[in-house]
Amino acid sequence: MSANGKYASKLVGKRVLIIGGTAGIGLAVAEASVELGAVAVVISSSNAGRIDAAVSHLQKSYPTANCNIMGFKCDLKQEELLEPNIAALFDASTSNGTEKLDHIVFTAGDHPDPTPISEIDFNFIKEAGLVRLFAPLLIAKYAAKHVAPGLTSSFTLTSGISAYRPYPNWNAIGAYVSSSEGLMRSLAVELKPLRVNLVCLGPVDTDLMTRFYPNPDQRKAVLDAISQKVVTGAIGQAKDVAEAFLYCMKDYNLSGSVIHSNAGILLV
Repeated sequence: MSANGKYASKLVGKRVLIIGGTAGIGLAVAEASVELGAVAVVISSSNAGRIDAAVSHLQKSYPTANCNIMGFKCDLKQEELLEPNIAALFDASTSNGTEKLDHIVFTAGDHPDPTPISEIDFNFIKEAGLVRLFAPLLIAKYAAKHVAPGLTSSFTLTSGISAYRPYPNWNAIGAYVSSSEGLMRSLAVELKPLRVNLVCLGPVDTDLMTRFYPNPDQRKAVLDAISQKVVTGAIGQAKDVAEAFLYCMKDYNLSGSVIHSNAGILLV
């Protein structure tokens, strides 16, 4: 290793699994992992078409990269199949356990459905937790078996600022988002020396915004309003936010920590 490559080379030869890696921040993390020399990048989501499109995008964007780019479907919203789906994902990603992963990044999510407390029931509460709590717990179970041991390996979770500034009718959803920090700290102790951290995000300009605001004019108005409010004067971009996840992978001294990327929105 050359003297001027000791920082840039930390992901060279690594195997990275990104759950929720077909769009937005997850895809940006996948792009960065390929750029930084990962030997294998595995992306996963519940939509086979999006997986194929993301794999094709990565292969076309980095035609000379010496990286095995793969995608596997894993539906985290099927309650009865949740653990079998996760087990199958890890088997596929590691060639049935013969090729250990070095890093796992969890950016998966679903479209939240804010509901007044007077209208929720047990099924709503349970369904709100499938992707936000139950899936990460089960992923941690299989990470313990399929990730290379040692402090150079990592598992990075994702949450949002609603953990600090709840939205209206966010009851069960907000509770699960807030629980991500406690989950991360518990896993950091239980899975040590595997490093476990969490990236807490503010608003980011991704396709999730389009789902919230399908009308282009309304979406632009919302993004402009956020940009005028935040300290940086601009809404977050996936390519910038991805740096927080790269940091969690590359800092071997980091575990049990929350990294914030939110344009300073919690200050105003």
